[in-house]
Amino acid sequence: MQFRFNAWARRLRMLVGADSRLNVWRKLSLITAFCLLTIALFKPHAELPNRVYDLYFVVDITQSMNVPDYQVAGKSISRLQMAKQSIRKTLSALPCGSQVALGMFTERNVVNVVEPVEVCAHFAALDQTVASMDWRMAWAADSFIAHGLYNALEQAPQLGKQVRVMFFTDGQQAPPANPKYMPTYAGKLGDVQGYLVGMGKTTPSKIPKLDEKNAVAGYWEQEEVQRFGNFGMAETLSVLAMEHGQHDRNSGQGPGAELLSNAHLSALDEQNLNRLANATGLHYVRLEQAGQSSGWATGLGMTAWRWADTDLRPWLAVPAIVCGLLYLLLTFAGSTWFKWMARRWPGTTQAMRTLKISSKQHV
Repeated sequence: MQFRFNAWARRLRMLVGADSRLNVWRKLSLITAFCLLTIALFKPHAELPNRVYDLYFVVDITQSMNVPDYQVAGKSISRLQMAKQSIRKTLSALPCGSQVALGMFTERNVVNVVEPVEVCAHFAALDQTVASMDWRMAWAADSFIAHGLYNALEQAPQLGKQVRVMFFTDGQQAPPANPKYMPTYAGKLGDVQGYLVGMGKTTPSKIPKLDEKNAVAGYWEQEEVQRFGNFGMAETLSVLAMEHGQHDRNSGQGPGAELLSNAHLSALDEQNLNRLANATGLHYVRLEQAGQSSGWATGLGMTAWRWADTDLRPWLAVPAIVCGLLYLLLTFAGSTWFKWMARRWPGTTQAMRTLKISSKQHV
């Protein structure tokens, strides 16, 4: 595409005006650029309507999140590590004035570890808190995803009217839940907006046992899961069945045996997460790269408009650059550089002649 300098020259003549001198506009553009940059040095701020984001990040810290089924730079990392990387990248992408709260899920509840704070003023603390999240902070081994998600959605309105939820989990229920006894969502569909972020691969993997130094000390076996799993939502046994010794619900004849057969393996349970998303009005998404969550967090439906402290330097920098470029254009209109441009792009020579003629007519 060729540059049309003649058109630019005509616009410039209109800007200069019939009764103005080109030299006056040169000085005016230089002074304006200098003043704008000088003001920017004082880092001016003002309260302006701002597009910000109020987010409640909740991370599943149960043991299945330790499965290392992500590949980053040729290295395997766990679902928990990927979730933390995603949140930290999202924190960097949020504009000042945004509010961020942090929570951790295990068993049936979500613990709100950081109440909403402004992201820029508390960025270091938020980033460090996310980096420190660890599976060893879990207070129980069970993982009832539905209970935890509903608990997070109950907390969200208490944290702020415009708080959106981003819940990071692989969706694995441990012990496996009997579908007949799953809880129902008591809130209004879509009342709290946000994302249910699926972690991990759909291919089952062994769940590692980690020691106090986070080193793999082994893997959970089927017998161990059946022994320790309580299957708390199993079907209620009759008195007659209990009298016949069927009180062990996880035994080979118990109602939980079939569901516990593969509980020592872990995979992204998209069916469960899609069901929960449909029940709550959240959007289900699958995380494959750490940077994806930034786009989701700042997408449509996640915005919270309000008056916020705004840095005015970008607003000053843009007109300062325009004035600087105008000064250079008016100063070097007849220079060797323009002559070189004339040889490169057709129409430049005529544009320079037009500028010279225009400047002589108005002197």
